[in-house]
Formats: sequence, structure tokens, C-alpha cells
Amino acid sequence: MSEVHVRSSRRTLLLFAVAIVIASVICYHRTLNFPFHFDGQQQIVDNPSIGNLSWSNFPRGPRTLVKTSWRLNYRVSGKNPLGYHLANIAIHTVSGLLLFGLVYRTLSFPNIPDRYREQASLLAGIIALTWSVHPLQTQSVTYIIQRYESLMGMSFLLCVFCLAYSANSSRRWIWFVGCFVACYMAMVSKEVAVVLPLLLLWYDRAFISPSWKVLARNHFPLYIATFCTWLVFLPIAQKSEQSLKRFNVAYVVETSIVDGQVQEQAIGAWDYLLSQPQAILFYLRLVLVPYGQSLDHGWRSTTTFAQAALPGLFVLLLVGVTIWSMVKYPRWSFLGGWFFLILAPTSSILPIKDVAVEHRMYLPSAAVLAFLVLIGFEGLCRHYGSQKHSITQVRRGILFGGITLALIFGGVTLSRNEVYRSGFSLWTDVVAKAPEFARGYYGLARAYVDEEQYEPAIAPLQRALELDPAYAEAYVTLGRIVRTSQPDYATQLFATAVKVAPDYSEAHNNLGAMLTQKKPEVALEHYQQAILLNERNADAHNNIANLLARSGRLPEAIHHYEVALSIRPDFELAAMNLKTVRQLAAAQDREQPNSN
Repeated sequence: MSEVHVRSSRRTLLLFAVAIVIASVICYHRTLNFPFHFDGQQQIVDNPSIGNLSWSNFPRGPRTLVKTSWRLNYRVSGKNPLGYHLANIAIHTVSGLLLFGLVYRTLSFPNIPDRYREQASLLAGIIALTWSVHPLQTQSVTYIIQRYESLMGMSFLLCVFCLAYSANSSRRWIWFVGCFVACYMAMVSKEVAVVLPLLLLWYDRAFISPSWKVLARNHFPLYIATFCTWLVFLPIAQKSEQSLKRFNVAYVVETSIVDGQVQEQAIGAWDYLLSQPQAILFYLRLVLVPYGQSLDHGWRSTTTFAQAALPGLFVLLLVGVTIWSMVKYPRWSFLGGWFFLILAPTSSILPIKDVAVEHRMYLPSAAVLAFLVLIGFEGLCRHYGSQKHSITQVRRGILFGGITLALIFGGVTLSRNEVYRSGFSLWTDVVAKAPEFARGYYGLARAYVDEEQYEPAIAPLQRALELDPAYAEAYVTLGRIVRTSQPDYATQLFATAVKVAPDYSEAHNNLGAMLTQKKPEVALEHYQQAILLNERNADAHNNIANLLARSGRLPEAIHHYEVALSIRPDFELAAMNLKTVRQLAAAQDREQPNSN
């Protein structure tokens, strides 16, 4: 490679790196003041332990790195969404740069054809730029709670990046350490990273090691270390069936209404597998034509074999081509491996309530875009030939096509982000695209409640319960709204919530609150159950303390008030109640010696 070409390549690398940063910022700068939505409200804003940051919070279990990052955000900016959005945008921008560096390094390997190596900086730049601005990434970036996906994605890319740059390096062990640390970071960000060691092997064999023997000799310690990171997932294996049901994983039940009767169907591995070919084709369509996006598509797993047959055959064909190319075209096969392996944990046989979710394509979309760009480049090369003037034509063609795609994708991303501007716009969009899905109506109702508009929230909550009569959260939210105006109806709603979801702490707590005056013994049982199910339920601790105080059990009441305040230090009502009860206890202590 000539010195002129090297300088040109470096200039191209720098220009694309700057372009990726600027494009990412432009696409997401309007989101900085967008509010928390849905899970973000629950896991961050309403999370009483979000301010706890100590060595006990060191990331060592699934998703703990993301939760630690939220705690750091909280230390810096409290519950202001600005800091959280800045962090998400930064993570995504770094991911784009890592993808750029990874593709460039991969296309620069000696076993890659010269035409790709000579244009590695251009091809890598187009792939990374289009990926960074693609509308499919909005859910992983703008929806704050999906830092789970973006931080896992950044760590995932960093891990493969380190492996790629370890090849022929004089300080290979430093890259190996970076690879292991990044692998661990991915594992403690999200469970999808379980496939990362397998993809490292695939990448190594396809691009770095000429044989399995050489791979084992040079990289055996690295793979022992990376496969050991699977130990992070031991707590999941020890989770109870009830715990998995609560998170709608492995044990999934779908509710439907047939002839006016509520029917529940357990979703097994086969049911879920049948639903996934359509989901995968939907993902591919969204990469090519990003139209019809939604936070919550509301797909159901109850798919018949006839419905799944044609999409299933197409997906099997793609899998077959990937396996075949492992032998014939091993480097091309890595793109198929990247796509299918990363989707495998969520799009195969493990039942998950959410059948199709866009953020699952955060990393797999890179393989699709890379394939399109590289195939386009190959087509242009064959069309124009390999002469010097022809290469100029190819460069112009791929640059024009790539920049055009990036501009189109960027414009759609800017438009798509506007949906996240408020809870109303977000959930109105969901309801419009999935009008028969209960969660969309519940989300719309929550948006009203968050704005203290309680009356407009009643209709969507009732519609959610019509569509899903087992929706415990909707019963509880509706009960809270009508508890003052219609106490008997509210009691009935809370009782139904307990019936359909006996492991839901908030249902027991609210039912206990409604029964405190008329049936204190029954209320006490529900408070105790609420605390048993969630020992960090500060409201339940406060409520049971109130009941105990009325019964004269002051020491027990004081204990529960103190627990409530340890969970939520700014719980003013519990603090006031604790002060009152302590004064009563002190007065009783003073009276006892006098009575003797």
C-alpha cells in the first residue's frame, strides 16, 4: 500500500469518526429533556434504593452494571432525565466508533481480498455511520430503561474489538485482558451476552486463526476466562418459578376472551418458537424499511403452524445458508452467525411475554447493514471492473449510496424520537398501532396519572382490563383512582388483583389499606404478605406500622416506620408518624413507674 494511500486512508478514518459522533449527536440531541417512560419511571424515579452507591452494588450479577450506572447518574443529576439521556447517547456514540474500528480492522486482515482491504476505511465508515443513525436504535437510546441493551451492546463490541486488535500485536496480553473485562461487562449488563464467547470463537476462526489447533494454542487462556463469565448467570438458574413468572420469562401465560369467557394459555417453547420466524422477518423488514415502529407491538405467541410455515421456511433457509457458508465462505458466514446467535436467547425457544421488541435488533442490525454495504460494494466492483478509474467510480458509488442512506435513516430517526417527547405521544402511538393490546392502554393511563389527570385515566384502564382480565397492575391503578369516591368498588378491584396475581406486593398492600378500618385482622395479614413478597415496600411498612400503633403495639410499629424510612429516607409521612408514635411510647414509659 503506497504512502499516499495510507495518508488517504487515515484521513478517511478521521472524517468518518467525526461524522459518526456528529451524526449521533444530531439524531438524539432533541431527546435530552424527554421524560422517563414506563419501566424507567418504576426502576429509576420510583426506586427508593436508586441513591444507594457502595461496594455492595459492585456489578456481579445479571443487569447489575446498568443499575450501577443509574446510581452514578443519580449521584450526578438526581432524577433529572438530562444526565441519563447524555449517558445513553454517549454509550451509543462509543458503540458506533467501536463498530467502525472493528469493521476496519476486520477488513484489513491479510486474508481479506485486496479490493476490500484497500477500501476498508470507506466501507467501515459507511457501515458504522448507517448503523449509528438507523431508526431501529431509537428504542435502545431514547428509551432510558433500555440502557440494558445499549450498554451490553457497547461492551459486546468492545470485547470483539479487543480480540481483533490482539492479532499480531506485540502486547497481545493487554488486548486479552481488555477482551475479558469487556466480556464480563457485557454479561453483567444483559443476559443476551451469553452468546459472546461463542461469537469470539467464530470470529477468531474466521479471521485470525488458520486452524482450530492454532486457535487453541494461542488463545486457550482467553477462552477459559471468557467462558467462566457464564458463572454470572448462576443466580438465574436458582430463581423460583414464581420469580420467573413475575418477569414474564420461561413461564408465560397469555390471556384472551373467547365467547365472553376469560381463557388463559400457558406458552411453551414450541409455541414461542412458532412465533419467532414472523418476528425475525419483521426485524429484517424494519432494517430495510424502518416504517411502523412502536415501543410495544403487542404480538402474541399463539401462532399456528400454518401461520409460521412460510416465514419459518425462509428463516431456515437463511440459517442453512449461514451453516453452508461456514465451509465455503467462512468469513461471510460470520455475519449470519452474528445475526442469529445474538437473537437466539430471545428469539428461539425460551418463552418471553414480549414476542417482538425492536431493541433486540441493536447489535444484529449491524450484520444486516454490513452485508448490504459489502454486497453493494462487490456488485459495483464487478460492474465497473478493477482498473484505477473504475475503483474511483466504485468509491463514488458506495459513498453516495451510503451517505444517502445515512441521511434518510437520520431523518427518520429524528422523526421517530419525537414520539418519546411525552408519555401521551408515546402510548397514543402504541395504541394506534396495537389497538387490541392491553399494555398500550395501561401505559396511556399511567401517562395521565403521572400528570395527575385521574379522570381521563379511567377509560383506558377499563379498556385494558377488558382486553386482559388478569392485568393486576391495571386493577391496582384503577383502584387507587376510585378509592375515595367508590371505596367498595376499589376494594373489589384490589381483591381481584390479589386473586389474579397473588405474588403482587402492591395488590396486597392496597387491599390491606381498604380493609384497615372494617377488618383490621385481615388487613394485617395482607400487609404482612405484601412485605413478605417485597421487603422493600416502604408503603406497606408504613401502613402496617399505622395498624400496629392503633392496636397499641408501639415497639413493632416503630420498627416498621424505621424500616420504611431506611428504604425511602424522604418518606415524610412515615417520619411524621414515627415521631408521633415515639412520643406516645415515651409517654407510656413515663406513666408506668407512676402506676407502680
